[in-house]
Amino acid sequence: MSLLASDAPLRSMQSRPRPTVVRVLEADPDLGAGIGESEWQAAVAMSAAREFEFDRGPWRFFPEPEPGGFGALILEGLIVIRIDAGGRSHIEMLGPGDVISPWVGTGAELTAPSVVTASVVSRARVALLDRRFALRTGRWPEIHGALIGRCIERVRRLSLQSAINALPRIEDRIEVTLWELAYRFGRVTPEGIVVELPISHSQLADIVAAQRPSVSTAVVRLEGQGKIARTARRTLLLPGDPPAMLSSLARQSGLAP
Repeated sequence: MSLLASDAPLRSMQSRPRPTVVRVLEADPDLGAGIGESEWQAAVAMSAAREFEFDRGPWRFFPEPEPGGFGALILEGLIVIRIDAGGRSHIEMLGPGDVISPWVGTGAELTAPSVVTASVVSRARVALLDRRFALRTGRWPEIHGALIGRCIERVRRLSLQSAINALPRIEDRIEVTLWELAYRFGRVTPEGIVVELPISHSQLADIVAAQRPSVSTAVVRLEGQGKIARTARRTLLLPGDPPAMLSSLARQSGLAP
């Protein structure tokens, strides 16, 4: 059963007030790359932002949209975005470091009616990068440039997934997709990369543009070939080397030199 749902009452999605403020550069220091040592402590202090915590379940970020803000930064956890359009669905997985703006619509230029929903699939912490954050950190354009870079990376990952989904063999699509997710969310062990993916086969099917029965069969085949191994209910091990086609597709999508 999919973890995503349409709009639910806001009272079921209220954030937990612990803590109320986070210093973004302490939580995500890569956003401050390029800031000199003499400026670092001042930049950290001025990077304070409101932080919200969410349990698993349908997600809708409730602060009102604000001109001049950057959106929200995921500090911890996984959020799944689902777009239903024209009888087909697509799922995007977002995690720590991703910038998201839940208030931005899909645009009037779309010809097919679409519905965007979201769900927290792994307990999440999110920092609100509002107008006040933008003003406080304006002294350090490196921070703003890094946030724009994160948005560009997200677009390129979507391009990469589109390229992956054009592969004719479903096993290849799944294997390459799992390795791409492992690079983002996994951890390296002596046996290989371990990645926790709290999603169903139906959701994986939406990611790779396939039908759930085909995905389930392909996963069994990959397990039989030793290319993936299930170590727990929601945890996979990817042993050995990644598929050679992943680096090629990443270069084509602008994610690799």
